[in-house]
Parts: sequence; structure tokens; C-alpha cells
Amino acid sequence: MTQSEMSRAKRHLETTKKMKEMLPRFFMRMMERKFSNEPVAWCMVGIPPELLKAFDLLFEWPENFGTMCASRQVAPYFIEVAENDGYSPELCSYVTNTMGYCRLFKEKGEAPEESPLPGGMGTPAMLLGSGFVCEPRWKWFQSIATRFFDIPVYSTDPLAPPWDVDPHDPRIEEHYLTLLREDLAGQIEFMEKQTGKKLDLDNLREIMERSHQALTYWRDTLALRRAIPSPMGSTDYFHAIIPQMYLVGDEDAVVFYREMYEEVRDRVERKMGVVEDEKYRLIWFGLPPWFNMGIFNYLESLGAVVAYESTYNVGDYFEVDLSDPLEAIVRRTWQRALKMHEYGSETMPELCNPAVFGGFSGSSLLEELVDQYSLNGALMHLTRSCRAVSFGEVHTKNRLAKINVPSLIFESDMADPRLWSDAQIKTRLHAFLETMDKAKQGGQINEL
Repeated sequence: MTQSEMSRAKRHLETTKKMKEMLPRFFMRMMERKFSNEPVAWCMVGIPPELLKAFDLLFEWPENFGTMCASRQVAPYFIEVAENDGYSPELCSYVTNTMGYCRLFKEKGEAPEESPLPGGMGTPAMLLGSGFVCEPRWKWFQSIATRFFDIPVYSTDPLAPPWDVDPHDPRIEEHYLTLLREDLAGQIEFMEKQTGKKLDLDNLREIMERSHQALTYWRDTLALRRAIPSPMGSTDYFHAIIPQMYLVGDEDAVVFYREMYEEVRDRVERKMGVVEDEKYRLIWFGLPPWFNMGIFNYLESLGAVVAYESTYNVGDYFEVDLSDPLEAIVRRTWQRALKMHEYGSETMPELCNPAVFGGFSGSSLLEELVDQYSLNGALMHLTRSCRAVSFGEVHTKNRLAKINVPSLIFESDMADPRLWSDAQIKTRLHAFLETMDKAKQGGQINEL
């Protein structure tokens, strides 16, 4: 049922406005399935998209499907079906959205008509899971395989050193590199068995080259957002994450990010900002409310632009030797873990998380970003059903207060709109911007 207080986002970049034309492989995958007998894999973030492309696998990402269900206002229905089936409202709403969808699929023998995609997600032949970022993912695909689809599951476990060890110790380094290699080998063995195909290393090398080209353009685009006024806000950012999460290795992704980089660079050169009168430059913590992305446009109407987001940010680009593409994947993961270890992140480095899914707890990256992007405020979305992106927010708020950067913590969810109160949240946003005005004038920051 449509929620009257929700609104769709207005994008500012021509590149993101025409994503469906530029990324046909992603948006037309339903048609591919309709005329193909190839197996479909359901995957989680943490599975290298380059490997999927190397095996020429058709794929679905239930997490991404959850964002589409949220944006089309059908997620509450799927979530309530899951809750009636015994799943807790405190669980990840991506999980419960999927479980409700699967329950209806099993009962009807086909995708529920409420699905935002024609035909829903393709019937899976395998599940490729990951322990990356959060704990519900371990049981998520196991539950699907035992309750709804009798299909094989493989879960990857990309571990890296915790914050209180020396990762430069050769013994520590070799231990974790060995774990990463074994984990990657397990994924490959599973895919070879399920697809009946052998991995072509020459093909993977070419895919990795395109992947790194795309990620380089994406990284350079995000760096351009340091400009004042900011040439790009959150409505474009969150719509532009699809290629770097699911399609790196495709030529479409290279083209998309190259055009985006050129468009944003042109906006910087012409001093063309997201808003005419940029008063506030914000950092966003947490997942966005996919059901109400128009909230970012509302902020822009008040002169506030989000110049940096803590989620889905790939961080630094790392040069790796592509002569051995498998070792390149391992080294890329390892170098990211090392980089965040250097920042002193105390939260989730052991998951190879680039410390940009949480609140930068203990990480000196926070102060660096405030300086580089000229940030003067922070919005922290306490995402009820995603603890992984929400913990550490109070600690981060206190650290920001020490450098006179005010922040607002407000509670909602990424896919379930039942916690959203438009009037209440907007009232708090107005009060927060008033606090930012006081902070600019050297006044004391009030707790919100």
C-alpha cells in the first residue's frame, strides 16, 4: 500500500537519470532468464562479481531486491508475511523481505504478483552467501535452502586481522592470506561443480582489468565531491552504487562510471552545485530509507547537501598485479583490510570491512573526511533492523562534538517504513539545522 508521506528521489545527474539505458545487462536480466535454461544464483554482497561474470552466471541479489521492494512500497507486505511465519521484526528487513517473498513463492508456485520485477527473482539453482558485514547472513541462505528451495549453499568467510594485532608481522600476514586464498578456492570449486564449467583465468584477467577501470572512475568521481559547492548528492550516489556492487567487470560499468566522472568533473569546473545556496555539508551514516529517498531532496530544499556517505563506499583504489587474477582478488581484499587497520578502526576490520559500513568507531578516518570534504554536520540513520551499520553512532557523535561538528541520530529502517514518521523526522531535521547554524557561529552544540 502506498504511503502518502513517502516520495521518490529526484536525481541531479544526467548519467544516473538514464541508468536503465546505460546498464541493460542489469535491468534486462529478467528477459535473459525468460529465454535461457542457464542456472540462476542468488548472491550476497561479498561475493566477487568478477567471478560471477567469469562463470557467465545469471544472478540475483536479494539485498538489492529488498531495496526495490522498499522503493515500490511492497516491502511491508513481504515483511509482514515473514513475521506471521515466525520471523522477528528485529531481524534485518532485507532478510524478512526475502523470507516473505519466498513463502509466497512456495505457496503460489510462482513469483508473487506484488513483486516489483515482472516474474520476481528468478528461481535459484544455488545460493552464494557471505559472512561479510553482519551475522544474520549466515542463517539467511541456510533458511532459504532448508525451508523453500532444496538447493546447495556456499558461504564465504573473508576474515582479516582484528585491530589489536600487527598485520605486518609476516606470520600474521601469511596466515590471513592463506585463509583468503582457501576461501576463494572454495567459491571457485563450488561454482565449477554447480555450473559444470571450468574457470578461465585469461577471461577472469580481462574482467578484472575492466573492473579496476570502473572502480578507478568511481573513486575519482567521489573525490570530486570535495568541491564547494558539492556537484553530487545522495540521490545520485545511492542510485549509482549498482555497478560497483554487482557489475564491476562489465564494459557497461566502465562506460557508466566514465560518463559519470566526466559529468561531475564538468559540474565542478562550472561550479555547479546540487543546491543553489549551499549552507550545510553533511555526512550520512547508515543505510538510506529506500522507501523515501525524497528525504534527501527535502534536505536540499533547505540548503543542505550530503557530500559523503559511510555506506557502500569502496574507499581507496589499490593497484594489484593482474597476471594472476585470483591472487589479485586476494591482495585487493588484503590491502583494503590493511588500510583500515592503519586508520585504527576497532569495529569489524576482521570482516575485511573497509570501515565504511559503520560509524568509524576508533578510526582516524573520521577526522580526515571532515577535513577533506569540508563537512559541518552529520546525519546518523539508526537503522533499526541493521545493527551492523548502526553501532558506534553515539561514540562517533561524541567525537564529532569535540571538533564542533553537530550530529543528529534518528531512528527508522532501510526497507520497512512502519517506523517512519515524516512530520516528526522533518521537525528534528529543522532543529538540527538550527544547531548547525549555532555551531558555525561558535555556539555550543545542543544534543538532539
